[in-house]
Amino acid sequence: MARDVLHLEVRSGGDAAHTGSHVLTLEARDDANWNHLLPEVISGRAEPGGQVEHQLPAEQVGAFRFFAGTTLAGRSDPRASAWLEAGAAADGPELRASSYLAELLHRRGHLEAPECAFDDPRAFVHFATLPAMQACRAQFVAFAVDSLPSESGSLRVLDVGCGDGGLLAELLPALLAAGRWDEVSTITLLDPSPAMISTAKARLASAWPDARVEGRVSRLEFVASTLQGHYDLVLGSLSLHHMPAEVKRRALSALAPSIEHLLLLELDADHDSPEVGSPRLAASVHQTYGWMLAQILGPATPDEVARESADQFVAPELVSLLTQPRGSRSEYHMRRERWLTLLSDAMGPDIRPLGTRTLLATPHADLFAMHVGRLD
Repeated sequence: MARDVLHLEVRSGGDAAHTGSHVLTLEARDDANWNHLLPEVISGRAEPGGQVEHQLPAEQVGAFRFFAGTTLAGRSDPRASAWLEAGAAADGPELRASSYLAELLHRRGHLEAPECAFDDPRAFVHFATLPAMQACRAQFVAFAVDSLPSESGSLRVLDVGCGDGGLLAELLPALLAAGRWDEVSTITLLDPSPAMISTAKARLASAWPDARVEGRVSRLEFVASTLQGHYDLVLGSLSLHHMPAEVKRRALSALAPSIEHLLLLELDADHDSPEVGSPRLAASVHQTYGWMLAQILGPATPDEVARESADQFVAPELVSLLTQPRGSRSEYHMRRERWLTLLSDAMGPDIRPLGTRTLLATPHADLFAMHVGRLD
């Protein structure tokens, strides 16, 4: 069935299209101004609430304090905590990046992630079951049903960065109920965490006892050219951003001949091109990760569970973005428009953009879905 290519957002119910992010992006003049003011912070001539901040728009004060505090923390300067604590006061409860890092510095004495991400599935499970993420997942499943064409036969699916398998477990019944495929024959799970693979395999094998469920402990960039078989559907939920753009392009180019459709769920943010220590990167991280931490550390969450999730799931990403240069860090989120360009370039003329939808829009972070697929 031939389909028109959808470059704009697909929404049910006639909602207005939305492809932009709510996240504040510094203009070139703001970036230059922050870099101009930073030496005053490093020298000790500037303090939180002082004259330097009078040269900033009011809406930038919290983010600038985060920038100053994390810059000082990277230099092991003890004044970092004062800037981060002042940033927390400016941010309030909606953003928790400054308050969390101030507390992390108190515990650790320096800017270092407490644990390696994903060693314990409980941290991921807590994040995935937050109300905001549950709402996002429900929207993603609805988008997949709306955007994927009806096919006949058995579904062969690859889940890249499968986590605990929860999203795929929600997606598969919805696709079959909507007549997108007749049955599930093969489920291939890919994740760098053995604990995640074990958890996901058990969940999906129980739900789909007649399907072949297989797991592989690795990252896509290492195995894209060696994956066996053909996949009707590839799912990438908050997983492909762990590669810089050029590595994404190589991995997706290698994968393209073996797939029919690719569904992405990603954070709309520019954490790929800005270099470590830049105002632009700090401002975006302050908002996006500040929003995530506010959800994780919310008042309804038991302290022990919330801390474990923040330490094991968010802190490694946050610290990597703030301390490691491009090519070494672990996070490379991209804007939606750049994803569209990269996928079009990487996957060849037979696989084209078929739809995108905003799943969650907040004043500080947007999450979106994207579908590219092979045209009949």
